This record gives sequence, structure tokens and C-alpha cells, in this order.
Amino acid sequence: MSSPVPTPALLNRTPGERDATQPRETAKRQADPGRSHNCESRRGGTGSPASTSARLNRTRLAVLAAVLGIAATTAPTTALAQPIGQCTPPSETPVTTASWAQQRMAADRAWPLTRGDVIVGVVDTGVSATAPALSGAVLPGTDLQGGPGNGDCFGRGTFLASLIAARPSSDPHVPFTGVAPEAKIFPVRVSDDPPKIQDHAGLANSIAKGIKAAVDGGARVVAVGLVATLDMPDLRAAIAYASERDVLVIAPAAVPKKGQLAFPARIPGVLAVAPVGPEGPVQSPTYGADPAIAAPAQQLVGVAPQGAGHRLSSGNELAVAYVAGAAALVRAYHPALPAPEVAARLLNAADHPSTPLPNKVIGYGVVDPFAAVTTIPNTDPPATPVPEDLAVPKPAVPDPAPAARALWLAGSITAAALLLAGPVIAAAARRRREN
Repeated sequence: MSSPVPTPALLNRTPGERDATQPRETAKRQADPGRSHNCESRRGGTGSPASTSARLNRTRLAVLAAVLGIAATTAPTTALAQPIGQCTPPSETPVTTASWAQQRMAADRAWPLTRGDVIVGVVDTGVSATAPALSGAVLPGTDLQGGPGNGDCFGRGTFLASLIAARPSSDPHVPFTGVAPEAKIFPVRVSDDPPKIQDHAGLANSIAKGIKAAVDGGARVVAVGLVATLDMPDLRAAIAYASERDVLVIAPAAVPKKGQLAFPARIPGVLAVAPVGPEGPVQSPTYGADPAIAAPAQQLVGVAPQGAGHRLSSGNELAVAYVAGAAALVRAYHPALPAPEVAARLLNAADHPSTPLPNKVIGYGVVDPFAAVTTIPNTDPPATPVPEDLAVPKPAVPDPAPAARALWLAGSITAAALLLAGPVIAAAARRRREN
């Protein structure tokens, strides 16, 4: 049974969104002064009035869907804002049609050559190792507050990781797969609740620690899902650290408010990514860095930290996942290619706009994973053009003989004519005198 098309009202959500069903209440909330959130239970929860309300709400939604003729059993849950102190609920409903973004990327064309068997760091909210679509793909990683990073309360890090490296489903009717389905994810948890972050200087320093942790964890590509609006020396040092170790860092170019700056995207050496939607570039984008490349970021299908189903979400920061997945394919197929050349290959192989490059909205265009892997760059030096001989030859000295012959002939003909006509003229003159 095909999946109904979600309505725009359900799809056009803001970044940091969660599922349509009410989130579960966590089993308990442990006070932890080292965190700026109340999201304690990352891997489960117990029943509560909130969960009872959720069941009632789901029942009402199912009845409403039946009345409207909607196949509720095939529709993915849609992201909503996460209430404070609660984790993202499981997604149980699989999507049975490929999303527009997955079709647009068409990364499966590159899979006969490479499936991206490299480590990709995801610096965000952690990544759930229990998500079925990421089974076997998630390394322990690290939490900047201590412990591993392979759990995810908020859910965005898991969503990003699924776009990068989700494994193919055993169900042939479920087409969802990440761009690089053999990549390994090194998760770094910086925050469990990004919307609550107010200290952007502290965030910049935390992102710096996360990048270094991912590099030390063996990542060859690092996808940063967070945006700091302040530049800090530690962050620049972390980018230099990654560059020295041949690691490509990818980050969002968009910012929440006009006038803000986007870090680490503004730092040289970082690949800044712009968001696009099903109809093209997003309307009135707000950039804190000049975008180098673009990728899908709206109406995306991904996975939640728990559950075998899928969810829908939109967010400018999600675009980094597709570029990171494409970079993983390139790095796996061209292992000797240094990070700057990987970035250059992504830009040169992108689906370029018709405007001069880079375009101020989408940079060098929308990422094309297959072309990035297979394009053969022209490395031949430009040929030196052969100098043209522009000398005009002097005219030859004219030969007077033909002209002389022509004059002699003309004179001879004239003399002959006079000789022949002379007697006739003389006879005519005598007759006139006699008369």
C-alpha cells in the first residue's frame, strides 16, 4: 500500500522538531548541574498520565484518519517540538516510498563502486545505537559531559546519522537508506537540547572539543549539526587540527536570525552547506556564512532514536548529512585523495546553477554523490596556443611585358584598321567634291 502524501501543514516545521505523538515522560529526572537540559532518560521510559494522553491522542488521530480516508498505518510520524524533560518517542510506522530527497540524491548509482566504508563523525546530540536502521553502524563515540555518545534523547543527531549511513531495510517495500550505507558513525554529544543553548561562546568551544574528539576517533569526515554565532580561538584551532590530520569538516551556513554569523562554517577549510527544499532553494534564507554547496533540508524522511519506523523533519542543519554522506563515498573510493581535493570534487561535480559561480544562495550547486565519485577531473595543463603568423606578404613587382604586348597589339589593330579604311574614305571624299 502506498503512503499518502503528507500535507504541507504537517511537513513545514521548524528545526529541532519531534514526532506527532506526545513524547513519553522519562522514568526519572536526575539533577545534573553539568547539563543545561532535563532530558535524562535517553533509552526508555515508564508509563504515566502523559503516555496515557498520548495513547488517547493516537486513537483520536487514527479515527480522524479513517474518516478522511487516510491510510494511517502507512504514514510516518511528523516532527513536533520536544517538551522540556522528555525524549523523542519511538517511530513505528515505516515509509514505503522514497522521499524526494533520496530520489534527488540517487546515491544508489554509486553503490556498485563504493558504499562509503569510512568513519563519519556527527557532532550534535548523540546518535542512538539502538535505532534499527543504524544497527551495527554506530560506534560508542563520546559525550562531552562524560561517557559514550551512542544514545540520543533529542533525536536530531540520530536523524542526521540516518541520512548519512542508514542500512537498507530487510523489508523490500521500505526503500529508505542513507547515502553511504556502509559508513560508521562516531557520535559526539554536545547538547541534549540545542534550542535551549544561550551561551554561544561556550557552544563554540564545545563544538571545538567535539570536532577534535571525532578526529581522534578516526573520522575522515565530520558533520557538525550545531551552529555557534561567535568565533572562538579554540574553534579555529580545532579546524586546523582536523585539517592537519586530513579530515573534512562540514557545517551549516544558515543561522536562525539575520545578522548572526555561522561558525564553524565561516572558518576557512570548512565546507559550508546551504539548505534546499523540493522546489529548490529555501525562500529568504538567512546565512551567516557564504554557502559553498547545497543539499536537501526540508520534508526529509529519517529515523528516530527508537523504533523501526520513520519520521518527517525539516531543518537547515540537516543538509550537512547529505554532503557528509557524499564525502564518505568519495573518501572510500578515492582513499588517497586529501580533504581539500575531496571538497573540490564535491563542488566541481555539484549540479551547478545557471548563474555565475559560486551562487550566493546555493554556492556551486546541489551535491551530486554519484558525480562526485565518478567524475574524472581534467588535470592536463592548458595547451599553449600556436602563435599565429599575421605578417602580410608584400605584393610582387609587376611584370611590364604583358602591358607592353597589349599596347602593341592594340596599336597594330588600329593601324590595320586605318590602312583598310583609308581608300574607302578617300573615294568618298572625291565623290563629294565632284558633286
